[in-house]
Amino acid sequence: MTISPIPPRFLDRLRAPVSSSGVGVWLNPLPLGELVWNENTKAHFHLPPDATPTVELFYERIHEDDRERVRQAVDRAISEELAFDQVYRTVGPGGALKWIHAAGQMLRGDDGQPRQFDGITLDITDRVLAQQRVREFADTAPAVLWVTEADGFCSFLSRAWTDYTGQSEAAGLGFGWLEMVHPDDRAETGALFEKANAGRVAFSLEHRLRHADGTWRWVIDAGTPRLDATGVFLGFAGSVTDIHDRFMAEQALRKSTERYVRLLASIDEGFCVVQMLLSDGKPVDYRFIETNAVFERQTGLVNPLGRTALELVPDLEPFWFDTYGDVALTGTARRFTHGSQAMGRWFDVFASPIGEPGELQVAILFRDVSQQVETERRLLEADRLKDEFLATLAHELRNPLAPIVNGAELLRRMDSNPSQLRIADIIGRQAGHLARMVDDLMDVSRISRGKLELRMAPLVLQDVVRVAVENASDALRVGNHPIEVDMPPEPVRLLGDEVRLVQVLLNLLTNAARYSAAGRPVTVQGVVHAAGVDLHVRDEGIGIAAEELERVFEMFYQVGTDTGRTSGGMGIGLSLVQRLTELHGGTVEVKSEGLGRGSEFTVRLPLLPAEPTAAPRQDAGALAPPPRRVLIVDDNRDAADTLAEMLRLIGYEAFTAYDGVEGVAQAEALRPDAVLLDLGMPRLDGYGACKAIRAGAHGKHMAVVALSGWGQTADTERTREAGFDGHLVKPVPPDDLVATLEALLQNPRAS
Repeated sequence: MTISPIPPRFLDRLRAPVSSSGVGVWLNPLPLGELVWNENTKAHFHLPPDATPTVELFYERIHEDDRERVRQAVDRAISEELAFDQVYRTVGPGGALKWIHAAGQMLRGDDGQPRQFDGITLDITDRVLAQQRVREFADTAPAVLWVTEADGFCSFLSRAWTDYTGQSEAAGLGFGWLEMVHPDDRAETGALFEKANAGRVAFSLEHRLRHADGTWRWVIDAGTPRLDATGVFLGFAGSVTDIHDRFMAEQALRKSTERYVRLLASIDEGFCVVQMLLSDGKPVDYRFIETNAVFERQTGLVNPLGRTALELVPDLEPFWFDTYGDVALTGTARRFTHGSQAMGRWFDVFASPIGEPGELQVAILFRDVSQQVETERRLLEADRLKDEFLATLAHELRNPLAPIVNGAELLRRMDSNPSQLRIADIIGRQAGHLARMVDDLMDVSRISRGKLELRMAPLVLQDVVRVAVENASDALRVGNHPIEVDMPPEPVRLLGDEVRLVQVLLNLLTNAARYSAAGRPVTVQGVVHAAGVDLHVRDEGIGIAAEELERVFEMFYQVGTDTGRTSGGMGIGLSLVQRLTELHGGTVEVKSEGLGRGSEFTVRLPLLPAEPTAAPRQDAGALAPPPRRVLIVDDNRDAADTLAEMLRLIGYEAFTAYDGVEGVAQAEALRPDAVLLDLGMPRLDGYGACKAIRAGAHGKHMAVVALSGWGQTADTERTREAGFDGHLVKPVPPDDLVATLEALLQNPRAS
């Protein structure tokens, strides 16, 4: 560019308005040396109006941090004819600072040579300080702050942008910020921003932004229109806020909710959320506010949403309001099974509080179990009928067994020839065998229903073995089975029910005798170890095939049914052994090397932790009772007569009566020491007879014992409640009968 001299008069005319405007003017001839500045430019460099500026003074007054940058810009503007446009700081003698915006360019003369470097300066200190205050605010804000112009060009980004994204402010200005948006979100985000800018309306965008650590995080980018005093749109002011953690939590919650909805839709159980309705603080109804698809099928209730329980089922029982109300008011979940007569259904229900406590909402997961309840009622009814049948069967078997056992005992005690004694032994042995089978069958039934109670007490294992061997002597003697007992010399102390443990060992011994050829030995061995005591019962019988070992303890399973034996029993003895052993905290196992190789059963029992003082045992059979009067009342004449005859042989004075009425009369007339009463008798049963006897003065101290074929726990409880002193089950061994009588007669009841 070439220049022509400016007329002096024109310069004089410009001096006043330029000076008043605060604009500095510099007209510097080239090469730079002494400079031509107006008063404003001098003031911008902290110089008085009469100062003579030079290029050296120019650079000296520029802040040292800006000096080199300005020097290079001046050199390029002159040498390359580039526009000069710089912002720099000037420093006064006292250190005062001013921010100056200078703009100029190099001019050539008519000869084409560089002649001038002219331009203007503006003092922008106030504006810069204001911008610094704005930037300080923006840089300390928790979010990224930004400003755009009317064309959408981003003209300002706070320092937080660089801290968050790692992109410099310069790179982010204009539309560079879009480079930090996730590629999958970039096009949509840009389009939505352009739409908002064109419409000049506020916007809020959610998108992913690249973080300085390289991850992608969700943000909200929101802007509000900037307007001047006349309402002209200037652009947007806005912010970028990190919402990643909240967004991910919401996404997780949304997914969880979706899974929850899918789960409720897929399960075959009913679900609902109800709102409890109160009156005077008490629950009186509830409204259905949410249900799943299965709800109607499980309840039979149609279109329940928004309706109350009483609207749907007017006669619904208060139980449901009280129960769900308790869950809502206490915040405690409940699990229960209950029926509704009004709905004609049974439900298995889990009810849990949901929502805020004040909302009184309950979530209910349930299923219709009406069919299951009905089925269980029929398993229960079948069990009851089975129990009644077994009890009746046992009663009907025990009643005829009593006179048979009594008759055999009489034959043994009377002077009889060897042939008669042998027959008496056979009768007694077989009757005893039948009685034990009845007892085993009843015990298995009790155990299967969980109604068998053990009478646990300290005991000595050697005593159990001795009694069991004595009881098994008949079975062992018949087959000429020698028995060898090998027990530790020291007492082995256990905690258990002696009667039941004797029953365990007796079943194993009779089982060994039954399945062994005549003359084969049976061995009982006790071995104490750290875990307890093992009781081994070995035989040299038919053995057990490998495939049958796992089944020998199954109910009604009979080993070796193809061996041609016909005395295998009912298949309940070993099952009873296992169950009684387990009730004592023990185990039982079986070993056999195969058919014809014999068997070994091992019962393992825990030892008694503490060693109690053992009381001396008394042999019931050794009692020598003094003469006592005993009245036997039984409508089975054979049973009454044979029992009376046996008691007479033992040494008692025995009398008989054959029904309850006669028994009461005899008791009043004879004043016996003890009365043995059958329960099922004509005219007056045993319960009535006992009550009538107790009503008399003589009957208050009399020992009254039930002697019956009924032996269930409920039967013994009933006789005790009716006033009986004891309950014996037919057929009763003579020693047991004597022991019971003497115990009662030696400790008479109080009035």
